Amino acid sequence: MDIDAALVTLNLRLGDTSNFTFTSDEKTEALNEAFNDHDVVSERWDTSLTFDETTYQYAVPATIDVIQDIYIRPDNTTGTDPEKVASNLWEVVGSNIQFKNGANQVIPDAYTLYLKGKYKYLTTDTIAETNVQEFVLNLAQLNCLNMLGVKKALSFLKNDTSMSEIIAIKRELERKVSQYRKRLPRSFEAA
Repeated sequence: MDIDAALVTLNLRLGDTSNFTFTSDEKTEALNEAFNDHDVVSERWDTSLTFDETTYQYAVPATIDVIQDIYIRPDNTTGTDPEKVASNLWEVVGSNIQFKNGANQVIPDAYTLYLKGKYKYLTTDTIAETNVQEFVLNLAQLNCLNMLGVKKALSFLKNDTSMSEIIAIKRELERKVSQYRKRLPRSFEAA
């Protein structure tokens, strides 16, 4: 789901395909804010780096924004499961992974590094995970409802929707967003 597809779905969920309640710009802004939420991320693995015992610093690949763990395969083949490299042997400094003294005694030369991390989705990206798509859409609905409350409070909107009805809808969306937030993958970040 890219931002254009999200806008189509948001219009349907809001029942506002005619832009009666919200302008197209307002809905796009609500989606932008939702995409920019810190929990709109994708779990990623990267295998583009190979350890060199004479090199202590490696650029973080563009496919990952936050490095959580680094793994190696004991025999450097796909036949074994990756094993975690102790976090006291490496750190992320700026946009580089730096290995500390002693790392070359644990990680053999020419072994593939398996980087586990997160990629923060941008508004230009396509979100693949269904749970993240639903989180973004529900958060965008909550953002729109917040806009509606602000409009009503500041513009004295006259319609047959009471403020208590809007608050009830807002609470339901907050519950949904909280529910989706809990479903997003969690783990401690090493950097």
